[in-house]
Amino acid sequence: MYKLKPSAASQKPTKASFNSALAEVYAGPPPPKDGKLIGVDCHPDSFTSAVFEGTTPHDARKVGSRENMELEDFLGWAKQRFTAKDLFLMEAGANSFEIHRRLEELGLRAEVLESAFVGKHAKDYADDDKMAAARIVLVYLGNKVPCVWVPDTRTLERRQLLHLYRMAVANDTAATNSLKSYLNQSTIRLKKRSVHQQETRDWIFGQRAWSPLQVQLLNEHFQSVDKEAAARKRLYLLICQEVSQDPLMLRMMNLMGVSIINAFALLATIGDVHRFSSPEKLVAYIGLNPGQKTSGEGKRVKLGIGRRGRRDMRNLLIQGAQSVLSRGGRTTLGKWGWKLFARKGHRNIAVGAIARKMLVQVWHLLMGNPPTDLESNKGLTAKLRKLLVDLGKVKRAEMAMTGSLVECIGSLRERILAKPLPSAAAGAA
Repeated sequence: MYKLKPSAASQKPTKASFNSALAEVYAGPPPPKDGKLIGVDCHPDSFTSAVFEGTTPHDARKVGSRENMELEDFLGWAKQRFTAKDLFLMEAGANSFEIHRRLEELGLRAEVLESAFVGKHAKDYADDDKMAAARIVLVYLGNKVPCVWVPDTRTLERRQLLHLYRMAVANDTAATNSLKSYLNQSTIRLKKRSVHQQETRDWIFGQRAWSPLQVQLLNEHFQSVDKEAAARKRLYLLICQEVSQDPLMLRMMNLMGVSIINAFALLATIGDVHRFSSPEKLVAYIGLNPGQKTSGEGKRVKLGIGRRGRRDMRNLLIQGAQSVLSRGGRTTLGKWGWKLFARKGHRNIAVGAIARKMLVQVWHLLMGNPPTDLESNKGLTAKLRKLLVDLGKVKRAEMAMTGSLVECIGSLRERILAKPLPSAAAGAA
């Protein structure tokens, strides 16, 4: 449908041996001919570095090292001793993205190496921080280890928020299920009753004669449910704020099957869309491309989707696709899905295909191309109304979104219909 030349800013991904899907890695740059390689073993409170010269494992020569430096000492040493000709290398870890950012702010080059390739070389040998720093350089020179894409600060913040929200959802579900399991021991089933309502809790206390200890245990369960639900709500409101203030996320909601959480999660997961030179590469990254195995002459086994790529994001897109299909033939995408369902005879095949089409539309939207599978006027209004209602009057006032609900919806619509941004890099500040 669209034909675009690959962006010069896109980085060519590699196939990682630990994952058959397209991972978030790319081929690392060649060793500097006129510079040094500095391997950095990062810990929360100490940094050890090994400095090498050379471009192959055979001519690599260690010319220096520094052990157990604090962060400020390490950055001061790096700024004083090295230039943009040199290349800092570190293994992917908890603080490697932050160290990468600090080094780039000093005008220095740095790369984060995939930990699955670097770490496996430490299992069969003696190991300490000094050896680890040197090993990072030698593995880089000898094994063409892939580098990890380092998200920008905004994208990283959004990924952290998304991670906390998913944890809150899991904890909320676990607390609710724990209460239901406790009640089930007394043959009490809540059915459609909500554990968050006081009338449900009063009903539970009236189902039998509870001992004083059992009453205390029930109250502990209720407190746990309330605590996890409150944490989930707080994080959800932060997501709603991000969506309401980001034109790209609002435009994303104009696509069929993309709701508030999906819009936020897509941009947090994708980050800079230009690292995917085609929609097929984005589809492979998420893991919505059908897999297959070939062996011998003509033997081909179809694997379908799953077990590859970003399962968290794939699950959200599948849920959106289920919603599109459940709306029947009222939409173009829904009609297409039902025709595929009738032809293939399996609902899951149609749902997976719809999810792929949705993701392709997302790629084109982020690249600045006009998408085709848009929500109806009524559907978009319902999404925006839910966004504003979930934010609440107080939060909308804090965000300078005054006026009636209808006026606020009109204001959000203007952001959606405004001229698309020239660059679709999510979180680019």
